[in-house]
Amino acid sequence: MKNSLRQEFYKFNYQKTPIYGFLALLVLMIYTLLSGNVNKSMITQAFGAGQWLSIIMITISSTFLTMEYKNNTMITLLYKSSSKLQVYLSKILVMIIYSIFLLVTSFVFTLILKAISSGGKFSWSELYGQNTLFSGLILTLIGTFIYLLFTISLAFLLITLFKNNAAVICLGLVIAFLGSSLSSVIMDNFPRLIPLMKWNPLNMIYVMNQLNKTPIFSNISHLSNWQLINGNIVYILIFNLLGYLLFKRRRV
Repeated sequence: MKNSLRQEFYKFNYQKTPIYGFLALLVLMIYTLLSGNVNKSMITQAFGAGQWLSIIMITISSTFLTMEYKNNTMITLLYKSSSKLQVYLSKILVMIIYSIFLLVTSFVFTLILKAISSGGKFSWSELYGQNTLFSGLILTLIGTFIYLLFTISLAFLLITLFKNNAAVICLGLVIAFLGSSLSSVIMDNFPRLIPLMKWNPLNMIYVMNQLNKTPIFSNISHLSNWQLINGNIVYILIFNLLGYLLFKRRRV
């Protein structure tokens, strides 16, 4: 497992995608800053980092797995490894560690953007809803990390299922921008189905915001914080299991 993980890190570090993902995050956070007035909500949401990170990670995750088949290196990779499970888990672990790096980056960059754009206008100890600005930011990043685990697992599942990187990226964009809205529309129009539909995978995206703004988003998701967290965990496990089974049976 250590050898597989070391190989995956080595390959990933020598690709251009990690740099592109890092730069894209910075640019998109600046775009969020310039596209509206800086307020408490924007700060606690890390200048839109959650939404941007979900798009970045589904793109990089699917590309990371696809390149092995595109470059015809999967045969060599599987030959050197003792099992397909080690290869699959190593790739997921690399993506998880990279997502943590991007989360830390978004946290630091939020501090910088806040200092530059608002100065002392908003204090980190100032209350915003039930939490201070700082604790609200931390809760948002924790929720974002949970959803990134969901996103990475989904990306690996979809790429092993469709075998088309462009299709996976497009689907990821749809989920990121329209997923929560579509989930809300369905539940609003079919209230009798809420007990069931509130557990649909599109609804899991609310974990990024609900931990910080519980009273507002719990009325939209119809789930408590712990239900939302547990729902994400269950989907993560299901996606990883199905993804591995498809990866294991896929012909190289």
